[in-house]
Amino acid sequence: MKRFVCCFLFLFSGIGFAGTIPPQVCHNGNCVAVEVVSKQDDMERGLMYRTGLSPDKGMLFVFTFDDAHQFWMKNMHFNLDILWISKELRIVYIGQNIPACLADPCPVYTPDQSARYVLELNNGYTNVHHWQVGDQLDLKGVLEK
Repeated sequence: MKRFVCCFLFLFSGIGFAGTIPPQVCHNGNCVAVEVVSKQDDMERGLMYRTGLSPDKGMLFVFTFDDAHQFWMKNMHFNLDILWISKELRIVYIGQNIPACLADPCPVYTPDQSARYVLELNNGYTNVHHWQVGDQLDLKGVLEK
């Protein structure tokens, strides 16, 4: 009986799922671990009230339709780079160094093209890593679910 329990625990402990890729957005070999949000409540909250992001982390918003999805920086405590990404996984618009909103009314940021995904990264990330409009991205561990 002990051998069965041991094997059962091994199979369901997560060790047996080593092939699972944590969600990442990659560009020319440079990958960012992302928190993926697709539920309305999570999308509305986004990174509000957080004090920062780790250097190679971001938040990926996954929409069910293409649109010029609008974002704002209400209740944010740090600046961001925001990328709008097409369903073909090309960067269609980048807002760099978007400031946290300190007082109402907060400005709304709108891309000039429709997008399916929006990626929030630390301020300056796109410049340092040379991410540009038109670049092809790779979503790993995001769409396979």
